[in-house]
Amino acid sequence: MTVDAALAFVAALMLWVLIPGPAILMVVGRSLSGGFRASISLIGGILLGDLFYMSLVFLGLAALGQMLGESFVVVRILAALYLVYLGVSLWRKDPEKTQLAQGHSAGVFQSFLTGFGITLGNPKAIIFHLGFLPTFFDLPALSLFDALLIMGIFVSVLGAAFAAYALAASRARHFFQSPRRMRLLNRTSGTMLIGAGAAVLLKRS
Repeated sequence: MTVDAALAFVAALMLWVLIPGPAILMVVGRSLSGGFRASISLIGGILLGDLFYMSLVFLGLAALGQMLGESFVVVRILAALYLVYLGVSLWRKDPEKTQLAQGHSAGVFQSFLTGFGITLGNPKAIIFHLGFLPTFFDLPALSLFDALLIMGIFVSVLGAAFAAYALAASRARHFFQSPRRMRLLNRTSGTMLIGAGAAVLLKRS
């Protein structure tokens, strides 16, 4: 792996995260509703799912990855429905009873499973990595160290970008102290979560 290839890979990833997609909507919406901690667990789940498929690409098991992706479609659907459920719950939530505390451990675990389930259950994830990685790297020539370094770059760039979105959203939520503002916050984050869940559900498997 050359330095030029690694830099080009980083640049492509940075451009990728600048374009809002379902993953970013999920992260921002979760941070607005549950705080930074809950969104970080969601990010961890998303990245772990990507790393799983990246590992299959590096190991030359793309066909297996496609088969697994197809079999886990139901997991993706359940995770997307959970996002919609969270969004609807926020729309119906009484602003007088809303607390700005960080998400509790159960919410954190559920967020992690949601992120992981959506990525794992996306059959196109393996296709994306199979088409994206060879653009920058000669996969058959990569060593184990190269593969681990590429995955480290991927996690670092996307994780930092997602965390930045989450931190900004988490700080913004403290502005919403009055019941009127809290209702606006609930409905904004709820709409984002519903939209992210709907986007995942409507994607062709």
